[in-house]
Amino acid sequence: MRRALIAGSDESDEGVENGTVNSTGNSYSTMPRTPLFCCLLGALYFAWPSAQPTDSSLRFLLIGDTGGLPIYPYTTIAQGTVRDTMIKVVEEKKVQLVLNAGDNVYFTGVVNEFDARFETSFEDVYSHPTFDGIPFFTIAGNHDHFGNVSAQIAYTKYSRKWMFPDYWYKFNYTLNDGTTIDFVMIDTIILCGNTADVEYGSVWDLLWKGNKVPDGPKNASVAEKQWEWIAQTLNQSRADYLFVGGHYPVYSMSSHGPTQCLVERLKPLLERFHVSAYFAGHDHTLQHIQTDLPDGASINYIISGAASRTDRSNKHKDYIPAGSLKFNYPTGWNPISQLGFSRGAFIYTEINAQRAHFEFKKGDGETKYVHDIPPRSAKTKTVTVPRQEVPSKMIEL
Repeated sequence: MRRALIAGSDESDEGVENGTVNSTGNSYSTMPRTPLFCCLLGALYFAWPSAQPTDSSLRFLLIGDTGGLPIYPYTTIAQGTVRDTMIKVVEEKKVQLVLNAGDNVYFTGVVNEFDARFETSFEDVYSHPTFDGIPFFTIAGNHDHFGNVSAQIAYTKYSRKWMFPDYWYKFNYTLNDGTTIDFVMIDTIILCGNTADVEYGSVWDLLWKGNKVPDGPKNASVAEKQWEWIAQTLNQSRADYLFVGGHYPVYSMSSHGPTQCLVERLKPLLERFHVSAYFAGHDHTLQHIQTDLPDGASINYIISGAASRTDRSNKHKDYIPAGSLKFNYPTGWNPISQLGFSRGAFIYTEINAQRAHFEFKKGDGETKYVHDIPPRSAKTKTVTVPRQEVPSKMIEL
């Protein structure tokens, strides 16, 4: 099985710095991408062992909102329970990678690449030898953007697990039978804005400011660059399976609900280019929401945001398309589950030439729901949108 990593966009006329691609330009990057960093990143990445040539499937875990706690013990009961079960699944299924949907460090991210929270809320949690050689492909969540996201990107060069090459990036796998899988990882906070006006603040700043619905990007120009990159990247994909991962959900029936910015701008792209599934976190649940297209295809919205805490809310169940909710977990009542006093949850996925198989699991390993997604047809893989038709509506601030 072959794999390739491309960080950022090769279309940006201002995003190439020091030989590496940084599609976001200078607006969000506080860390220079030096040749040394590039070499270290490449060495770490290609040091991870590839699957054996006889492998005819890709197996990965989908987790989200792993950020633990800002005070001792820096992790939660749910995170430990999920971690222990992840170890068993990795050993049993020979898992090759982990996708992490953001909110990596609660509640206000990190200060710099030497922040102790990388150790206490990530490295120490996933230190079992079973995880050696398994990359955790990571994106930023809203809580990460309260701190220093460029430091999280920089931390990639210090870790043998943490894989966060840029604010948005893509990578792909090719199975031994030629089946291709594309992953497109995006930064939805840059696209849509954050949930509070806090930057490099404390937990108290976050509590003082309160929560809000994302109401537009901080930097509209950078957001538009990413929107264009997303459209072009999806347009170029001819993969058998095409997945997009972001922190904010398009649709959700839980506490935060749908993200209007993504409903308006990302959903049409997912539909036009027949994306196999959109992965998200943000709401601390497992959800499967499925919408049907006129040509008989479906778009799958999969939320896995329960790796360190859970949420029983169904506050927005009437805000998603009628009949689209296929599964959600957890249910019932637990007033302290948002503090991590729960089992947590995650998703195991196995992809081969015939299907992408998803198992929605409680933190203790019990499978609560399964769903299969077929490969994209030849017709859906050859949709082409001329460059001038790429959606480019500005989001007003």
